[in-house]
Amino acid sequence: MPSSLQNEVDLPFIDMSQFQLEFEELNLLQHHPAVATVREACQKWGFFRVLNAGIPIHLQNVERVIHELCGMPPAVKDRAIASSPADGYYRTLTLENFCFLNLPHSDSVQALSRQIWPETGNPNFRSETIGTYTFAMADLQRKMSKIILASLGLDVKTFYHSDFEECTAYMRINHLWSDGKFMEEEEVLPPHTDIACFTILYQDDEGGLQIRSDEGKWLNVKPVSNSFIVNVADSLKAWSNGRYRSAEHRVVHKGWRDRISVPWFAQFPYDKEIWAPAELVDDEIHPRRYRPFTFSQFRRDFLLNLFSKQENPVTFVESYAGISRG
Repeated sequence: MPSSLQNEVDLPFIDMSQFQLEFEELNLLQHHPAVATVREACQKWGFFRVLNAGIPIHLQNVERVIHELCGMPPAVKDRAIASSPADGYYRTLTLENFCFLNLPHSDSVQALSRQIWPETGNPNFRSETIGTYTFAMADLQRKMSKIILASLGLDVKTFYHSDFEECTAYMRINHLWSDGKFMEEEEVLPPHTDIACFTILYQDDEGGLQIRSDEGKWLNVKPVSNSFIVNVADSLKAWSNGRYRSAEHRVVHKGWRDRISVPWFAQFPYDKEIWAPAELVDDEIHPRRYRPFTFSQFRRDFLLNLFSKQENPVTFVESYAGISRG
């Protein structure tokens, strides 16, 4: 894999400190100049960066607590072992992850704390750090939903309440270890698209995220400290009638250091019908591209396809819900 020849992309970004008033007056969001940046980024890349997200906890502290968790003996972490990467603790030879479902109001963070530290729990982990982080991320998710709606030219209040207000999330803590040995560049997470609504990713300064351009070229995403990366996922692509791109991406790793990433997957309610609103459909430029489906159906069938390897998971949403035009 010729990493030395890879180009690096500095993603378009928005500064959340500029959005104070607009979240109180939703009708002002469409007129905010940064909304155009989101629109263009979601059309071209399917990715954009968020600065000054207003997370009321130092991300360095979150990283420190995660490193402490990942540095515990395997026998201790195995107390939270799960049968799949979608729940609890899971590991392979190169990667381990902890998954927290139905955030921010579920008991999943507290449950992991009780499993790993059965006698005392860990208040710093479950409440002061990771617990606080999940509620802050839920607030950021709400803001991102409203900005994305505004960027599509839709009435933010109407469509937020009808389609996005009940969205939940799940979060993963990903830890890629190097065992102190130099790691030649290796693809540690293969090419894929996300299937939920959108993802908000925090990653450390190791980087490793790559996205595929329209021309099919893999581009390294430049690491920027204390920032988040937002990417469109398949369900939002369908809900937007294909106006926004769910871009293929992967993770490669090279070097001496471990890598930490924390993706936050915003998802539609399981029983919510995903169906592009009429405002995003027209007869000429944007004919309807996807049939209606629920996220629970899509997720179930996506995973069945993934395990059976019948179709390319990157293009599964097209074969699953795309409307053929002969």
